[in-house]
Amino acid sequence: MDPQTTAALLAGGFALAGSLGGVLISGNLARRTDERRLAAEDERRWLTDRRASYSSYLGLAESMLKEIDSVAVLLSYDGEQPVTSDEEELIVEGLADYLVKWDEVLQPALGEVQLLATSEVADLADRVSGALLELTIYVETRRAFTEYYPSWFQAQDLVKVLKDAMRVELGVSATFQNATLSRQLAEWPWLPDRPPREAYFQGHSRHDSPRQGDPT
Repeated sequence: MDPQTTAALLAGGFALAGSLGGVLISGNLARRTDERRLAAEDERRWLTDRRASYSSYLGLAESMLKEIDSVAVLLSYDGEQPVTSDEEELIVEGLADYLVKWDEVLQPALGEVQLLATSEVADLADRVSGALLELTIYVETRRAFTEYYPSWFQAQDLVKVLKDAMRVELGVSATFQNATLSRQLAEWPWLPDRPPREAYFQGHSRHDSPRQGDPT
């Protein structure tokens, strides 16, 4: 084979190799671009799902705080005045509706949050659920309103802590402090670094009744 033919064949081989290399590089770049795009889309969908789930759960928790308070205001304020028969009927009906909502609406929403959330948010959401159920003890046993409302404020504070944690997880800046404890601990669902029930006690004059979530 003469030198010119050899040179031509070599040049053609280099050109073909260069073309194949370019195709492979372009294919790799395109594949990586698609992978990054799909990952970004998955992250957006994940974030959207979390936002919807968290918003729904917070809305339920806040509405249930108002609902149980509307029942608890029918309790005797200081335990000295008896509950009337009409008030008793409203308490029974309101408490039953509340418990059904806790079981059939809030618990499925909690399960959805726990599927999407980090362990910290999942724990706080579970604590809020426990707090909302614990409030019913005062109504079921017909305790005085003055015994009930400090726990109501404590539950409200727990919802605020949950909201801050959810905001952080969704990428929204929020300042909060939280300590996670095992559910088996005696103080569960309350957090040890938040105001205790006793901090919400106020004067018990019948003219200063802090009804419907009004702390003043």
